[in-house]
Amino acid sequence: MHRALFLALFALILLVAPAGRPAAAQAEPALEAAPAQSEPAPEAAPALEEIPPRPALPTAPPVITSVDIVGHRHIPADLIRAAISSEPGAPYSEDRVTRDRQAVLDLGWFETVAVEREGVDGGVRLLFRVAENPVVNDIQFEGNRALSREQLLAAMDTRPRLGAEVVTPDMVFSRARLLRDVQAIEDRYRRDGYILAMVADRAMTNDGVLILTIAEGIIEDIRIEGNTHTKTHVIRRYLRTQVGDTYNDRQVARDIARLVGLNYFETVRRDAEMGTDYGQVILVITVVEKRRTGLASVGGGYSSVQGLVGFVDLVKTNLGGTGQMVSFRAEFGGRDSYEVGYRHPWVMTPETRLSLGLYNRFILREAFVRTPEDQRRSILYDERRSGGNLTLGRPLSDFTSAFLSLRADEVSISGLTAEEEPYLGGAAFLPRRVRSITLAGISDTRLRDETDDRFNPHRGAFHQLSLEFAGMFGGAEFNKYTLDNRRYFRVGERSVLALRLLCGVTTGDPPYLEQFLIGGTESLRGFRSDRFAGARMVLLNTEYRMRITDTITGVAFLDAGDAWGGSIAADPFFRGDPSFTPHFGYGAGVRIRTPIGPLRLDLGFSSEGTETHFGVAHMF
Repeated sequence: MHRALFLALFALILLVAPAGRPAAAQAEPALEAAPAQSEPAPEAAPALEEIPPRPALPTAPPVITSVDIVGHRHIPADLIRAAISSEPGAPYSEDRVTRDRQAVLDLGWFETVAVEREGVDGGVRLLFRVAENPVVNDIQFEGNRALSREQLLAAMDTRPRLGAEVVTPDMVFSRARLLRDVQAIEDRYRRDGYILAMVADRAMTNDGVLILTIAEGIIEDIRIEGNTHTKTHVIRRYLRTQVGDTYNDRQVARDIARLVGLNYFETVRRDAEMGTDYGQVILVITVVEKRRTGLASVGGGYSSVQGLVGFVDLVKTNLGGTGQMVSFRAEFGGRDSYEVGYRHPWVMTPETRLSLGLYNRFILREAFVRTPEDQRRSILYDERRSGGNLTLGRPLSDFTSAFLSLRADEVSISGLTAEEEPYLGGAAFLPRRVRSITLAGISDTRLRDETDDRFNPHRGAFHQLSLEFAGMFGGAEFNKYTLDNRRYFRVGERSVLALRLLCGVTTGDPPYLEQFLIGGTESLRGFRSDRFAGARMVLLNTEYRMRITDTITGVAFLDAGDAWGGSIAADPFFRGDPSFTPHFGYGAGVRIRTPIGPLRLDLGFSSEGTETHFGVAHMF
């Protein structure tokens, strides 16, 4: 019975369990199909407001507690510290420390600079660890010839240590200071005209020897170009600069000015080219020759006093391209005269010049006398001067020359009427022989460079002292001393102030025509020629020259001077000034550049009236 009950219960479980699961599954669609009968869904909870994170508070940079320097031996810490901007008590800045490290390196004394940061109580400690450059025990130069070792050392700040001398900062090798020293050395060369010199290399040996190699610019060759008429050797002999010299721009400029002064060339230019080896140059002189080296002029006219007159004037410069010159001038008609001249610029080395002259001049002149009625009167007369001269000259330097001259003249006057003869009948007017020797020295700095025009100087000075002694070989016995001083000052870009002071004294018994005669075109403008005569003379000429165009220059002038004393002052008819009595002339004029040379026209005013003066080139 128990077994039957168990089987009945098992069968009931099998029947009930499968049917219960599908019923539940079928009930779910029924709920979806009838939503109105379902319970309302609960409302969604409101979203929570998002709260941004709270920013972190900034962390203050640590404070520098100390700045220490280690590794320096010869450079004082104060010099290093002066380059460091980071200071104790200041906040630490990485950028500032980086700049400080570079600033210490820029001092130039150190091979390396490192900065260490160490955290300590209260902040950070900075440690600048430096390694010094070696000490300079010696400085050697290679390639220097124009300047000595002492001159180069004097230009440098770096100083070598001598023996056991205590090391100072200027003995420690510094790259920054070396750069300044290199510039100073090159500037020192340039001040002396060596514009091509440069420090080509620098090296430091292990034993502390600083070696500077200098390329001074040695002239390897001098090349002359552009000359077709003038001989090359003629040009070369005026060059002080030679192959093997260090290129000096000042010296070369003086050489160019010397060539310009020869008046053979329209232009002279210089250039420097690289040589075959480093540090060598080739000097190139380029000339443009003047198209005309000769001048021939013929003229004539008629006057009631002289009748038919004429002249022939011939000049040949740079004869055959050798620099020699010959000239001939002849006048015929009422006054027959002639002049023959020859000049050789280089009869012997070094640069000895020779000038020869033969002449028989007949010159119309004017003398001013006083009549017995105390009236001023002018008398025309003829000066006859025949003879010759010989002059040797030699330069003493670039700007100074010495001259020796011999002269033999026969001097007389003629052309006086019987009524005029008493006025010019004193001993000073008698025919005289003059045999003299003259010593002269000239200093001429008007030609400082190739931009200066010898005939129109705008700067510089000219000085000449002349001592003439007559009577040593017979004839009239007298001495004549003359001093000529000229100065030129540039005023702006177009104007020049020119001054000349001329002084002279004669002693002994000079003929009238060997005394000082001033007045007229070449001395005291506004007065007639030879207006004042005497044994002594002082003359001051002042000109303000303003260039108007390339060919025309305007001039305003003021002249002052006198010739006084001697036999002329004592002559009863001349009655010259017994003492210095200044006479003044003033006026204006023009200078005109023409193909045949510069011409001069002045209008002068004085207490004795107005005079027109015509001449060639500037008066001085």
